[in-house]
Amino acid sequence: MPDWLRFSSSTFCRCDGPTQRKDMREEKDVDHRLRLRRTESKPPDEWSTERSIETHSIQRIAGILDIDTFNGEKMPKCPNVVGLLAISASLTGGAMPLGAPAIAASAAGTVVAGPGVDHPAGRGHGRAHERNRTRQHDKQRQSEHERQNQNLLRDVTLAVTPAQKSAADSRALPYNWQKTDTSANTYTDQDSRSEITSRPSQKAESALTDGAPESDSPATSPAPAPHGDSASAAILAYLKDLAAKKEFTGSALVVRRGQVLARFAAGEADEERHIPNRPDTVYRVMSITKQFTSMLVLKLQDRGLLKLDDPICPYLVPRYIKACPAAWRPITIRETVTHTSGIPNIEKLPSYLDNVTRPTTPRRLIRQFVNLPLLFTPGTNWSYTNSGYVLAGAIIQAVTHKPYGEVLRKLITEPLNLRHTGYSTTYPPRGFAKGYFRLGSPAPLLNNSELFSATGLFTTVDDIARWDRAFGSFTVAPPATVKLAFTPQAKCPPGGCLDLPSSAYAFGWLVDRLQGHRLRYHPGLFMGYTASNMYLPDDDIQVVLLSNVQDTDTAGIARRLATMALDL
Repeated sequence: MPDWLRFSSSTFCRCDGPTQRKDMREEKDVDHRLRLRRTESKPPDEWSTERSIETHSIQRIAGILDIDTFNGEKMPKCPNVVGLLAISASLTGGAMPLGAPAIAASAAGTVVAGPGVDHPAGRGHGRAHERNRTRQHDKQRQSEHERQNQNLLRDVTLAVTPAQKSAADSRALPYNWQKTDTSANTYTDQDSRSEITSRPSQKAESALTDGAPESDSPATSPAPAPHGDSASAAILAYLKDLAAKKEFTGSALVVRRGQVLARFAAGEADEERHIPNRPDTVYRVMSITKQFTSMLVLKLQDRGLLKLDDPICPYLVPRYIKACPAAWRPITIRETVTHTSGIPNIEKLPSYLDNVTRPTTPRRLIRQFVNLPLLFTPGTNWSYTNSGYVLAGAIIQAVTHKPYGEVLRKLITEPLNLRHTGYSTTYPPRGFAKGYFRLGSPAPLLNNSELFSATGLFTTVDDIARWDRAFGSFTVAPPATVKLAFTPQAKCPPGGCLDLPSSAYAFGWLVDRLQGHRLRYHPGLFMGYTASNMYLPDDDIQVVLLSNVQDTDTAGIARRLATMALDL
C-alpha cells in the first residue's frame, strides 16, 4: 500500500491496528525530514499554489463520482480507503495512482477492491515516482485540516457519494439496499436545549441506555419488489397520475413484507429555488410525533422511571408550574397521551398561533393552558389535544433530567438506526422541505420549540417505514410493550377520531380495520405540512406519505395505497 494511502486510512478509519499505528509513528519521524527537503527544493509561494489546486480538485470530487457505481451497498470495513482512491483519481485526472488497488463495479453495483496493478506510466520512472509520492504525502499532511473543515470526510459515506448540488437541497442517506443518486445530509441533536439543567441521577442515566442493536437487519431493511409485481406497477401509476394532476406533492413509500412496492416523490421542496422533493427529503411530520412520544413514555415505564397511572402534578411541580390546579390533580400520564385528560388543545389558542415562529420553552407552553377550565372530567371522554403531549414531553424531561431530543435519540432513533429522524429546538436539518398551505402559498417558518413533543419531529419516509417495522420485529420494545402501544385506550367519537375512519385511540395510534385487516395509523397536519403513517401489522405493510403542501389529501391517498398493497 502506498505511503500516502496508508497514512490516510490509518487517520480516518477506526480499524487501524498495531501495524498502522507503527507506520504512523515512523511517518511522524520522517515528516520533519520531508519538510526540510521541501524547503530546500521549492519556494513557499508554490506550496500555497499547490494547496489551493488540491483543495479545488477535492471539491470537484462529487461531480466526478458516479453513485450508480456504488448502489448504496454496505461499505467495506475501511470505506475511507475507497473514498481516498477516488479522490486520488480526481487529482490525477482520472488515472489511478501507482500501486493503488484497482476499483471496479460488479453488475450488482458492489464495490470491489482488487490487488495492486502495474501502471504503464510508471515503468522506468521509479525515482521520479518516489519523489512525486513523497510530495503527495507531504501535501496530504498539510491539507488534512482543510479537508476536515470542508467536511469532505466528515462521514465515511461522503467519501464515495456525490456532494450536494445545492446547499438547500435535502440529501438524506438512504437504506443500504436502495439504488439512488442521493448523498448524505447527516444531522446532530446538538440544538436540543431545555431549561432543565440539573444533573441526571444514576438511575435516569442508566435508564437511557437501550440495548437494541444499530443494524440494518432483514426485519427492518426492505428490499426492492420483484420486477413485474402487479401491485407495484399499479401503485406507481396511481402516484404518477396524482403528481401529473398536481394532487400530490411530497414523498411516498409503500413496503409489503419487506419489499418496496413504491418509493416516489413529486413537486418541489422549495418553490422559490425550484428544488425538487426526493424520496429522501426531510419533512416535518407534525402529529406523527405522538407515536414517538408515547413510546418514550412506555419505555420509561419499563425502566421504572414512571407509571402510566401516576398523577401528573408531582412530575410538573415546581419545575414547570408553581402549583397544580385542583382540576389537574386527578389527571394521569396515561390520559395525557390518549387525549382523555380534558385539557383544551393549545393549538387552538390565539396566543399560541401568534407565536409559532418564535422560540419558547416547555414551561411557557404550559403556562398558556394551565389555568383553562377542563372540557370534561378526566378519563370520561375523548378530545384531541396537543396540550397533553406537551405535558408528556415535560414529564419525560423531568424523570430523565435530559432534553426531549436527547431522550428521543438515545432510546429510539439511535437504537433503530433512524439516522434522519430527530427533534431540535430550532429547525430541522438544512435542506428540509419548506411548508406551503397550498401550491404557491408559503406557510410561516415554524420554530420547533413551539411544536415540542406534540408535533416537533422531522424525518423521512424511509425512517418512518423502518420505525413501523421495528414494531413487528419487537426491536422498538419488548412484545408486551408493543402490544400495549397498539391496545385501544379510548373509544372514538361516532365520526371517528379526528374525523377519520377509526374505532379507538391507542398510544399515538388510531385503531381501525381496512378490508377486515388490522390497521394502526396516525395523521399529521399543521402549518404547511400533512402526513400519514399507516401500518398493517398482520400483513407487514407500511404506507408512508409526507407532504409539504397542507391541502394534500395524504389520509385518503394513504388509505388507497394500503388497499392496493393488500392486492385484494
